[in-house]
Amino acid sequence: IVIAKFGEDDYRRARIESYSSSSQMYTVYFFDYGNIVQNVPLDHIYSSSNDLDQIEAQAHRFLLGNIKKSTWDTTVRPLIVQEKLNNTIELCFLDKNNSVIHIKFDNENNIYILNENENNQQNKLTTNEENKLSTNEQTKTFKANISGVDKNYFYIHIFPDDILHIYELQEILQTRDKQHKTTDKWSINDLCIVLNDQNTYYRGQILSIDDNKYDVKCIDYGNILENLTYDHLYVLPNEEIFKQSSLAHQCRLCGFDDINQSKAIEEVIKNIQSTEDVKITIENDRNDQCLVVILARENNKIVNDQYQSGNNNNNQENDKV
Repeated sequence: IVIAKFGEDDYRRARIESYSSSSQMYTVYFFDYGNIVQNVPLDHIYSSSNDLDQIEAQAHRFLLGNIKKSTWDTTVRPLIVQEKLNNTIELCFLDKNNSVIHIKFDNENNIYILNENENNQQNKLTTNEENKLSTNEQTKTFKANISGVDKNYFYIHIFPDDILHIYELQEILQTRDKQHKTTDKWSINDLCIVLNDQNTYYRGQILSIDDNKYDVKCIDYGNILENLTYDHLYVLPNEEIFKQSSLAHQCRLCGFDDINQSKAIEEVIKNIQSTEDVKITIENDRNDQCLVVILARENNKIVNDQYQSGNNNNNQENDKV
């Protein structure tokens, strides 16, 4: 913990996130306010005191409930910056952990996915669906996003904790000063930071190496980046935030053989957008390695119903999700 200059005559507690040897500048996180600032020079950073270090962070990280990520990016975030920043806001908590909130907006009917819509007759679960997502399974049912797929599995982020951690980790990965490996060669199963074609950085694990081309799994999403070159790989710093377990939960559909599992992933699940909120009901937990689940989409259609294990000639074409 340090003290860093935030503005003219404005000094705040901060945590150093990264250092650029080329620019000799720091990226710091002002954890009492939630701001990350890049290109901070050394003469704007000062040592802290033990008394200050003992005080908990005064900024609390929340997830805004009943909202799509696309709406947050295009509408809500700019609105908060323009109208709510440093002003008093009306909010209420939506979950027992006090991590998901509802903020009062003047035009909130155009922002939120209203809870009332979930109770309308056209959105109610069918009797069969209600049985599968029954009150007996409430403690095992979660709202989630599909984060990635491979041939045999799909991967999810569970609300709200995974989403909060993903935002924090991604923010740090993008601003971190990154170094290529200069001593040892990369090996299979090595952890790294990997860069995709959209110039976005992820935590990765090397799956295969062939003729100086690398296949790397984005461990916090589950997808695999193929045929990458050395220039796409960076050393993963030995810091606590990078040591946390994968934020993507590996899943398989309940009651499926391998053929229909792959078919469901290829024909349906891989096409579910990461912004769609799905319901996951856990039927079995394979020692925390893989969740065996029932997957229900926003329209309350259950993907499991389309593909019955052992029936490769099912009629899914007549009942597309």
